[in-house]
Amino acid sequence: MHKIFKFLAVLFTLFGVAIFFNDQSKGSEIPLLAGLFMIFVSKEKIEDERVKILKSSSAYIALIVGYGFKLISTNLYEHQAFPFQLIDINHFLILVFALAICIYYLRLYLSWE
Repeated sequence: MHKIFKFLAVLFTLFGVAIFFNDQSKGSEIPLLAGLFMIFVSKEKIEDERVKILKSSSAYIALIVGYGFKLISTNLYEHQAFPFQLIDINHFLILVFALAICIYYLRLYLSWE
């Protein structure tokens, strides 16, 4: 069952990326956001305490890094040194979920335990 959920999540994410970059209308980022959220909350084959700790700490790290990027990019945008400003909450959530997924899988598969 979790394989079907992950497959749907990846499908949502791939379609969401295509829609996000081709359609600039309001709400076009929702499939991408939903897909990233589904990937992040999907269960692993072995769901133990280590996986739960890695997921939660990866979310914390991603939130801190994402908010730091938002603050720095806003400051650089105000000084005309950065081409865009991260003002939409959905774009911020996409950044946080994408970072959390990357951090989680890097820590999961590159750890020495």
